[in-house]
Amino acid sequence: MDDPRNWQALYRELSQVIGRSATRQLYHYFRGMQVSFPQRLLDSHREADLMYQEYCRGSSVTRLAQRHNYSERSVRRILTKFRE
Repeated sequence: MDDPRNWQALYRELSQVIGRSATRQLYHYFRGMQVSFPQRLLDSHREADLMYQEYCRGSSVTRLAQRHNYSERSVRRILTKFRE
């Protein structure tokens, strides 16, 4: 049970990233469930707030797009919605 070579491929990969102990904890907590991880770490409303704050402090739309991994068009749309 403790040898990752005997584990399912997903758990072997996880153990290489987060370690054996954390992998076992995830297994016991989530086993049998399907878990998907959102592509973005930040909550969309909070990220919009952060982007607006940065914009107000002088960050350009181009810089915000690069920093937050959005297109400039998306940044403009987010800032417009945030102002409303």
